Amino acid sequence: MAILHLVLFRFKPEVSRGRRQAVLQEFMALSQKCKDESERPYIKSIRGGVECTAEVSSDHSHVFIVEFDSLQDREFYKNVDPIHAEFASRIIPLVSLTKMAVFEESDFVGI
Repeated sequence: MAILHLVLFRFKPEVSRGRRQAVLQEFMALSQKCKDESERPYIKSIRGGVECTAEVSSDHSHVFIVEFDSLQDREFYKNVDPIHAEFASRIIPLVSLTKMAVFEESDFVGI
């Protein structure tokens, strides 16, 4: 089953609309830019979205789901990949209320 890395955040109010758009597009492009040590793209997919309902109270306005084939690929992304590290270092000052979680996808059969 896939490994799902969830990232939830809200931009700080002083971040311009144009800057927000650039960051969101850059996040979505990581699946093509990030490559492992053998130059193989290792991010299976990235999906993103914005909060769209008042029924759910959330401190986060944006969510991304980064999908990997293995926990080892996710660990490479988090701890080794220089493309991701450089991107993360630039986005961290622009956002607040960041939360992350890692899940192994499951169909819950036999649990």
